[in-house]
Amino acid sequence: MPHNLTKLRKMDAGCSARQPRPRRPSKPSVVLEDSLVKANVLITDSHDAIEKWVLMPEADRAGAGRIRRVTPGKKYYLPFVVTDYPWQASERMTLTAHVRFISPAGKILFESPTFSRTIAPDPRSPSVIVLNPVMDVTFDPDDLPGTYTIRVTVTDHVHSAYAKADEQFQLIQGTREEAVNTPATASRTEPR
Repeated sequence: MPHNLTKLRKMDAGCSARQPRPRRPSKPSVVLEDSLVKANVLITDSHDAIEKWVLMPEADRAGAGRIRRVTPGKKYYLPFVVTDYPWQASERMTLTAHVRFISPAGKILFESPTFSRTIAPDPRSPSVIVLNPVMDVTFDPDDLPGTYTIRVTVTDHVHSAYAKADEQFQLIQGTREEAVNTPATASRTEPR
């Protein structure tokens, strides 16, 4: 049996028991602070290379795990990695990565405010956390050659902290051997 909307309105208007609800106080806005953690963007050609980077001594990481010249037709992996994570690995973790992938022409090709999240740290290296899923990219032969930029902001929602990283690599029209044999350089990261 359908309700008569006019009748319900009249009943509601005449009900003295109805009180206006007090407004809930607004939640204070969360202020993110500069963090001790560091964000990293690796550029690798395999998941094994990611694991190798995570497990290597900290002193060896700066010049490793970043292919600087890539070629079309090959899949490359761009994991977002947090290093120097000072809190206990057993604590609750909520890390997310805001990602921007920018073409040589300055156009944003891809952007996601929460592309990757933490699942859990690797117990073999608890202060190094790879966010999942790992981004991968394969260029087509007709893609614009030049310098591509990947920017990431990793936010720690539990500790209200963030860190940023910027990495660049070149898409070249050449062979895979040319891309693999180009030495990597240290990343341009800034803790935030």
